[in-house]
Amino acid sequence: MAKRTKDKKKKSNLPPIRCKGCIINFVPKDRRQHFHSEACREEYYQRTYFSKSTTRKVCPNCGTKFPTSKPGRQVYCSPECREDARTKRREGLAASMTAERNTFLGDRFAAMEKDGFKCVYCGKGTRDGVKLSVEDDENGKLRTVCNQCAEGREFNKPTGGK
Repeated sequence: MAKRTKDKKKKSNLPPIRCKGCIINFVPKDRRQHFHSEACREEYYQRTYFSKSTTRKVCPNCGTKFPTSKPGRQVYCSPECREDARTKRREGLAASMTAERNTFLGDRFAAMEKDGFKCVYCGKGTRDGVKLSVEDDENGKLRTVCNQCAEGREFNKPTGGK
């Protein structure tokens, strides 16, 4: 039996490596060690991850110049400015969609009312069991057409109407 001695420490069989912090060669204790001291580790992380290199940008919402440490990601000067821009954008989209929809519906209703809520080709209305829709004619004006005439016009275009 071999005697164990407490005096002998197991030496690492790993080759020497260069410290990432201060570029000194040392023999690591295991494969996960990359720094020869805690001070080197702290200095490396401060330099690499926490250093603030600032650039100046202009906020698209309020137009103020501001310094940023995130040049590719930070767009607005503050969270309040970002929220303000979002609400303005939402309100603008909602207003444009509502105005466009109301104009479109109003024009369609006016065209159907002008045609007496009947098809301009065959004269049938909703009481006759057809569905009415509105489409553009050659001049860009809206006219009322029933579903039967709309399907038939794909094959032969009628030349009648009011």
